[in-house]
Formats: sequence, structure tokens, C-alpha cells
Amino acid sequence: MNTAKNEKCKGKHFTWSKPMSHMLLEILVEEALKGNKSSSTFKAESFAKVATEISQKFNVQCEPKHVDNHLKTVKKEWGIITQNKNKSGFGWGDCLKMITVSKDVYDEEVKAHPNHDKYLNKKLDMYEAMTIVVGKDMATGNYAKSYADINLEENIEVQSISNENEGEYEETLKGKETSSSNTQKRQHKKRYRTYEDDSVEKLSKKIGDVAFAIQSLSKNQLDVNELYTEVMKVEGFEEIALGDAFDHLVQNEMLAKAFMAKNANLRKIWVHNFVNQHCYRPDC
Repeated sequence: MNTAKNEKCKGKHFTWSKPMSHMLLEILVEEALKGNKSSSTFKAESFAKVATEISQKFNVQCEPKHVDNHLKTVKKEWGIITQNKNKSGFGWGDCLKMITVSKDVYDEEVKAHPNHDKYLNKKLDMYEAMTIVVGKDMATGNYAKSYADINLEENIEVQSISNENEGEYEETLKGKETSSSNTQKRQHKKRYRTYEDDSVEKLSKKIGDVAFAIQSLSKNQLDVNELYTEVMKVEGFEEIALGDAFDHLVQNEMLAKAFMAKNANLRKIWVHNFVNQHCYRPDC
């Protein structure tokens, strides 16, 4: 059975489950914080690490090219999210990491784009991780290099270094003056590489600061699923009234947090007042 599963993954298409996708993002966040992500893409070893760990964890044969392809899918999803966030009539709950819309706007958007329903009025899974992994790339349009491009660049770099060494050897034979010139060139390259290392270190620190800020916000984040469960537990009210009360709380985060802090009796009083204010009596 495992053999058949592995054979399925050897083909052109590799099927990504939700846990696999989450694991990919988690690993790439770690790689970014380690400085293994430039302004355009991740290093080749980062793709290889993701492929190896997913293969071991889920007993599949995941390759770096599969990671690269799925990262492009994540990029497209991020594009849809950022596009919807900026649309007229679309709201954004930063603490909830949720794009909020009214029923009319929701119906109109889903009618035009049926696959957008999973991005609306629902907490966006792994939003913080996506911000670090592909957020900046999408904003600047720099996410263009693939895993194959990285390998090609590495091969070119190795060949270039080899040719450079041969050239230096020939130049050394020409005399002391040329040798001195080559020494100056190497010193210049060393200074340039040092500058690059400093830039990467500064970038890594900034990413770390962003990750820490995101983590701090997440600790105080409202659990929408828990809120729904607690609202629907309140006895003595029709389901439609409780549903509207929940929608109202989702739109007012501080009010929702206050509701969650109340005991059962105070929650019932709050719902009672809400129902009266919004006139749920049969004659209304």
C-alpha cells in the first residue's frame, strides 16, 4: 500500500494535503529567520529540507521541485487575499486575520469567483507564516526564481569561479604588477561579500522582529470558533437570533472579548438585550 502511495507521488503531480502545506510554511518561516531567504527566493537547501521532512513525516516521495511548485500556489493564494483586502466594501480584522464582508457582498463575490468563498468571513490559516514566506515577494513582484533557476545560478557561479582561478593563475605568470592588481580585485570582492553578509544579517533581524510582533498579537487573538460555540449555548433564544448575535460580536472584537469574559448568566442577559434591541418579536 505504501509502495502504491509513493508511486503516485512520483508522477508529474504531487498532491498536497493541508497538514503538508502547513508544514511547508512552518519550515520556510524557520529558514527565513535563519537568513536562508534573499529578497527574491529561498536557498536551494531550504527547498531540499522541506522535501526531506515532508517525505519522512507523511511517508511520501516529495522532491524540491514539488516544494517549488506548491510555493507558487501559495503565492497565488496570497495574491487573492491581498486583492480582496483592498476591494471596496471588504473589511479586514487584523487580530482575527479575517476578510469580513456583508451577505450581499459575499454573494456577489462568490458568484463571480466561486473559489473565493474560503477567504471570506473565515480565519485565514497560516496568514502570519504566509506574510513572511511570500508576503514581501508579492508586494515587490520579486518572486520569480524557481528551484531550477537556483541550481542553474549555482552551476554558473561555480564555473565562473573556476574560470576566474584559471585566469588568476595565468596572470600570475605575467609578473608582479598583474599579481598585485589581482590581489586588489580579491580584496574588493571580499569587502563586497562582507557587505552582503551584513545586509542578510540585518534582513534576518527585521524578519525576526516582525515574527515576534505577530506572535505577540496572536496570544491575544479571539477564537471565533470558541465564540460561536459559547453564543449558541445560550438557552431560551431562537437559532437565528443567536446567529445574528454571533455575527454582531465578530464585527466588534472588543465586545466579543467582553462577552467571552462573562459568566453564563451575564451572557444570557447580554443576548436578551441584543434580541430586544433588534426586535425579534413575531409582531416586528
